[in-house]
Amino acid sequence: MKFTTIVFAIALLVSGSLFASVTEEETFSFKLNDGGRFSISNVNGSIVVAGGSGDSVEIIATKKADNQKDLDKIEIEISHSDDEITVETELGDSDRWYSRGSNSGSVKYEVIVPEGTELDSVDTVNGNVSISGVSGKVVAESVNGDLDISDLAGDVGLSTVNGSIDAVFSVLEGDQRVKAETVNGRVTLKLPESADVEISADTLNGGIHASDFGLKVDKGFVGSDLNGKIGNGNARLNIDTVNGAIKIRKN
Repeated sequence: MKFTTIVFAIALLVSGSLFASVTEEETFSFKLNDGGRFSISNVNGSIVVAGGSGDSVEIIATKKADNQKDLDKIEIEISHSDDEITVETELGDSDRWYSRGSNSGSVKYEVIVPEGTELDSVDTVNGNVSISGVSGKVVAESVNGDLDISDLAGDVGLSTVNGSIDAVFSVLEGDQRVKAETVNGRVTLKLPESADVEISADTLNGGIHASDFGLKVDKGFVGSDLNGKIGNGNARLNIDTVNGAIKIRKN
């Protein structure tokens, strides 16, 4: 075997060991009273939250890292009572010389909460957020990731920097307050035909589409904005994006 072939084979083995990953799954279960509050914060990884019929919060956390040392440094810190549960993710620093102190780890969360839970904060830095089947308040945020939210019936706050927002409302009326904003990404909201809401929408670089409800869009020299009502306009909906289109559709 030629020397260059040996070197190439060694390089393959080394690179394989460098990029191999290890995983570990942790599960948690806590009782939460009806109308209780839940918050979860992540750094690298997606979060999926679904409403269920029970009276407990079930959490599956799948941890992943490039090596066992980085995996062992990932900590999931949970504070809990019968009325409130808070989940925090700590990655820790890496020992690898080429990582500049950044842990290679990530955590993917899958969570089931009682349907009436108030989601005070569901946020991640790098990852997507998906929420469904929760009738209480929903606040969700990502820096680099999409938000996909459905079955909304309470107050809502949705925010992402680099990503799109897709939200479907089962109810939008009364004293509901909704805000959706992104910097680089589109916003698509699907509202019930019976929605009773006053809408304020603005985009700097992108169009606004609301013909399903016959709403008038004002196109300026830069950007577009919309101010209108569906029904009596009791609820409030504010939408804002810098670079992206806004679409308001019927369910």
